[in-house]
Order: sequence, then C-alpha cells, then structure tokens
Amino acid sequence: MSVYDIARRLERKIKDSDEYQEYTELRKKVMGKKGSREMLLDYQNLMMELQTKQLSGQEISEEEKEKLNNLNNFIEINNNVKKYLEAEYKLSVMLNDLQKIIFSDIEIGIPQNNEAEDSSEKED
Repeated sequence: MSVYDIARRLERKIKDSDEYQEYTELRKKVMGKKGSREMLLDYQNLMMELQTKQLSGQEISEEEKEKLNNLNNFIEINNNVKKYLEAEYKLSVMLNDLQKIIFSDIEIGIPQNNEAEDSSEKED
C-alpha cells in the first residue's frame, strides 16, 4: 500500500472520528445563524489581530482587552459558538497529536550540530 493510500485512509478515519463529527455539526449550527456566525468571525479576527500585535512586540490596549472580554462574555452566553470553539480546539489537538506521531522520527534536512559533523567524518 502506498503512502498516499494510507494518507487517504487516515483522512477517512479523521472524518469519521467523534471529534470531526462534532465539529462539523456545530459548525453547521453556527454558520446557519447570522448572529452566531458574525460573533465567531469578530472573535477570530480580534484574536488574530491581538496575537499579531503581541508577536510584533506591541502592547495590547485596555480598550482591546475590554473588547475581547466583552466578546468572551457574549460567547459564554451563546452556547452554539461556545461549543463550536471547544470542538474546534479538540479537533486541533487531535490533528496536532497525529502530526507529532507521523513526524516524530522523520529527519529532514541537514542538521547543524556537531553530532552530525562527527558521524560524517567517520564515513569519510
């Protein structure tokens, strides 16, 4: 069986998983309600904006913190958005775990440490 066939089988298994099924069900609910969809998009856009600021070393203003806090409060009230975000997190944890498993022992590129130099010197 080729690596591509195995990848396709893994894709089907992921799509059949409880995590993915719950995620897609909640995604449909959130996307089906304009208010929920807009709230989620506002939240995601604000989170990305604030993370970008933090990564570039900029301070997050009190106004931005307040805006995030207000959105968090609305999300706590909106059960579909809250559950969607939880399901999205569970799915991303599963996918990250799979990535770690798949790539844990795969070496790509030329290492830049002394150990690599030592082993190549022995071969010459």
